[in-house]
Amino acid sequence: MSAVARRPWTADELVRLPEGWRYEIDEGELVIMAPAGFEHGRILSRIDALLRSFVQAHGLGEVVSGDVGVFLRRRPDTLRAPDVAFYSRERLQQLRDRTGFPTVPPDLAVEVHEPTEPDLSRKVQQYLQAGVQAVWVVDPADRSVTRHAPGQPPRTWSDPHDVLEEPVLPGFSCTLGEVFGE
Repeated sequence: MSAVARRPWTADELVRLPEGWRYEIDEGELVIMAPAGFEHGRILSRIDALLRSFVQAHGLGEVVSGDVGVFLRRRPDTLRAPDVAFYSRERLQQLRDRTGFPTVPPDLAVEVHEPTEPDLSRKVQQYLQAGVQAVWVVDPADRSVTRHAPGQPPRTWSDPHDVLEEPVLPGFSCTLGEVFGE
C-alpha cells in the first residue's frame, strides 16, 4: 500500500471552504481557527480605532482589520490574516490588485491572541521574515502587548499606565489601558 501525498494548499482554494471559520495557510498547510470571541473582537475594535484615527489624522496610509489575508510567501503559500494591519502610503503604492490577497506585507501587524489559538511565535517570525516592520501580540488574558521587530528583543507592556509607542507610526502613543478599555 502506498501513501497518498496531499499537495500544498493554495490561497485560491480558500474560497471553496465553508463559511463560519477562519482560515490561514502555513507553508501549504491549512490552518483552521474557530470564530473569535467577544473579548477578542472588542479589543480588536479598540486597536483599530486607535490606529485608524492616528493614521487618518496624519495621512500616513491605511489601517485594515477583520482578518484580511496577506501573502507572506508563495510556493508553498503562506497566507496569514492579522487582526489589524497598517499599510504606509509607500506600501499601498506597491499594491497592484486591491480586490484579492495583498502580496505586499503590512508595515505593522497586530495579533490578538485567542485562548484556542496555538503559540503565535511562528506567525510572528513569518511576518518579520516577510518584511513586516513590527508585530504586536496582544494578550487579553495577561492584559499585555508584546512588540516584535527585526533585530530587536521583544518589548512587553503590562501595566495599564504604560505608554505604548510605535516607531512605525512616528508620534503615535497610547496607554495600555486604552488598548484594553481600562
